[in-house]
Amino acid sequence: MLWSAVAVAEPPQPDPVLDPAREAFAAGDFAKAADEARKIDSAVAAAFAARAALAQGDFVVSPSDRRAVFIAAEEDARRALARDPDSTEGHLCLALALGFLGRIDGSMTAHFAGYATEARTHIDRAIALAPESAWGHALDGGWNLEIVRDGGMLGETIYGASFEKGVAAYRRSLRLDPANAAIAYQFALQLLGAGGVINRAEALAVLVHALRQAPTDVVDTYVHRRIKRLKLTLDIDDERALKEILRDGLGIGSGTSDAARQKLLPGRAR
Repeated sequence: MLWSAVAVAEPPQPDPVLDPAREAFAAGDFAKAADEARKIDSAVAAAFAARAALAQGDFVVSPSDRRAVFIAAEEDARRALARDPDSTEGHLCLALALGFLGRIDGSMTAHFAGYATEARTHIDRAIALAPESAWGHALDGGWNLEIVRDGGMLGETIYGASFEKGVAAYRRSLRLDPANAAIAYQFALQLLGAGGVINRAEALAVLVHALRQAPTDVVDTYVHRRIKRLKLTLDIDDERALKEILRDGLGIGSGTSDAARQKLLPGRAR
């Protein structure tokens, strides 16, 4: 199960030794940013490496290469938390990494591997550490909505998720950070994935608001491209294109069974 959020969480703490990694990230060279951060033995650097790897996997690499990149991000986030169990960024990045891996591996595999349960723990910890974190509440929203969509009533019973909780969490995250295009895009995707005229109308309103904000960095530029494509798809009522976007963004209708995925995927290092 994936509660996909664009792979950037909270701003890193000031640390001049991280400047080469930050410069590479700002230039869109996420792989180099991760490699530079991994040279530094600190929780902040490990969390930054995880963030860079998540951005690389989400925006840059081919679908066939994503799993290896997200596993590396997971390892970076775990390293950050081993050095600092109270790293908000580490908790958020680990939850994101587990979410991306859950999408690739499939909902049933994710369930039995404990992705959803572990991610819930890290989301809750991140929110406890930073109650006003827009990303913490966005991950909470995505977690609820995707479990309800993938698992229905069974998902609600097992995990305590609900559509109402998910929407409320996303709305709260956007109140905390109204200009966050990445969160807006993910909320719109989740609403469209849920279906329904009312959800579609709210998704469109969220996208329109996001487009009023000018991109501020390389990640915003990537996200705005996605927002423009999604809004155009809704404007011209291109259902085929919408299905493609939802398949790529949320794994809806991927057509690959969990059993088939497991035959093709290598074991996951923990």
